[in-house]
Parts: sequence; C-alpha cells; structure tokens
Amino acid sequence: MPGTKELTAKARELLEKDAVLITAAEYKNGVMERVQLYFRSEREAVMDIVNKDDLVQNFPDEGVYVLTDHGLKRVEMFEGEEDMYFRIDGTHEEKDDFGPIPSVRFLETVEAVCGLRFS
Repeated sequence: MPGTKELTAKARELLEKDAVLITAAEYKNGVMERVQLYFRSEREAVMDIVNKDDLVQNFPDEGVYVLTDHGLKRVEMFEGEEDMYFRIDGTHEEKDDFGPIPSVRFLETVEAVCGLRFS
C-alpha cells in the first residue's frame, strides 16, 4: 500500500496535468448524488463539491481519479440505458461506484470540527 508521500506526489502529478481527484462521494439507490473533488486552479489545489450532472458535463479529458487507501484509481464514465455512470472497477454495471471512500457529509463534518474555535 502506498504511503502518504507517494500518494501526494502522484496526486500532484495528476493535478498538474489538469486531472480531477475525487476524495468523497454520496449515493442514493446506486446513483452518485454528489462528490467532493480537487482540481488545480492557478497555483493551488482547490476543493469543490459537485453533483452528478456537473461531473458528467465537465468530465475532463485529462481524467478523473479517486483517492483510495490502495492508491489512485482512474474513473471510467460510460453511458447506460438511462443515465451516465461512473466506475473504477472496469465493469459496466449500471450504478456508480467510486470504491471505498468516505461520504461527503463525513468530510464536511471533519472540516467543520477543524474550524471550531474555543474561548
């Protein structure tokens, strides 16, 4: 399993190529509702939370990757019978799957806890 330094170096390399990095996702009935992602904006990595339509419409040619405990996995977007789907496992099952990553709500809560100030 790659360490923090290796994952960060690979993430940097991908972001410098204008790829997008997903770090959290939320699903409802197998369909992604929103993801937390990072992209390069000028000289820094910027985080945003987007819904499925935003990701479909702005899917970069440079690629989308998911940060997992086992490394960075490339996301494939494909068209199903009724919707576009995202998967990292190479299958074409008609449901979204970014692998074992936390929910957006979890990371939003972590960020809120980090911002707590006490007197």
